[in-house]
Amino acid sequence: MHDHASLDEVDLALVNALQIHPRAPWSLIGGVLGIDPVTAARRWARLERAGLAWISAYPPTTPTQATAFVELVCEPGRGVDVARELADDPQAITVDVTAGGRDVLVTVSTPDPQVLSRYLLERMSRVEHLQQVRSHPAVRIYTEASRWRLRALDHEQAARMAWEPGPTTGLVKLTEQDWAIAVALAADGRTPVAALAEAAGTSTSTVRRRMARMLASRQLRLRCELARTQSGWPVYAWFFARVPPAHLDDTARTLARIPEVRAVTSTAGPHNVIIAVWQRSLADVQDLETHMSRLLPNLDIVDRSIVVRPVKLVGRLLDERGHATGSVPLDTRSSP
Repeated sequence: MHDHASLDEVDLALVNALQIHPRAPWSLIGGVLGIDPVTAARRWARLERAGLAWISAYPPTTPTQATAFVELVCEPGRGVDVARELADDPQAITVDVTAGGRDVLVTVSTPDPQVLSRYLLERMSRVEHLQQVRSHPAVRIYTEASRWRLRALDHEQAARMAWEPGPTTGLVKLTEQDWAIAVALAADGRTPVAALAEAAGTSTSTVRRRMARMLASRQLRLRCELARTQSGWPVYAWFFARVPPAHLDDTARTLARIPEVRAVTSTAGPHNVIIAVWQRSLADVQDLETHMSRLLPNLDIVDRSIVVRPVKLVGRLLDERGHATGSVPLDTRSSP
């Protein structure tokens, strides 16, 4: 790890370009940024080595997908211990230690309700120092963090990087090869096709076809992440809200368009909308809450939590600075 490593303007532009097109060829990235493609690749390698930026993949979405936000109340002083234990689980894709009405907040992703039930009932019962578990099953994801942008590129540069994976198709049952490709991409979203073919035990042409189909159907989503302390938005907050069912869809869609909002999910729990935001300061978190309440009179923000230590972010293990130190293979099918 390089403690002294930090990002300059070119690095931020590079991250922004990879947020838009995570597997873009270095020739395109270099052309858009006005640097040599070899220089672009070398800069990216430095950021990855330092744990400052990385490209991961969400667990692949299945037709029976079951996801939940899980709030944990722990014995005093044990939140970090509980968070670190759960961070080793593939199903716990994101784990945050928080201040507020919960000590730890876990995003759990599983391919079907049975695995989710086993995780919540059986796995959680084995965790020491845990006093209370509250779960909020996700109903609909309105926006998620792979769509969040750094805004370091100008409009023309962003347009040149624009990439669409193809016409959206419906969700299909995933094969063993699909899962092998997805798990390899979760470890490194820019894994070369030849290495993916080896991991999946198939040909490069099959990998290209299967990966293109999963990306087009949005069953597989890649995302370029940046250590939050390097992003200019160091404060990470979660809001728990209630919205009357008749206004839920419109309210959630409006929230999803607010630039500081990283994720909006409707849930079946006591709070039916959960919102994640990045902000520049704690004062900005309060200002944003005021803005959301004025903009959306049907939105009742019941509770909020500030992340005091991120432990895991979509499979990436993080140190206390939020720098990536490793990853947990994201095969969420396994029994917890």
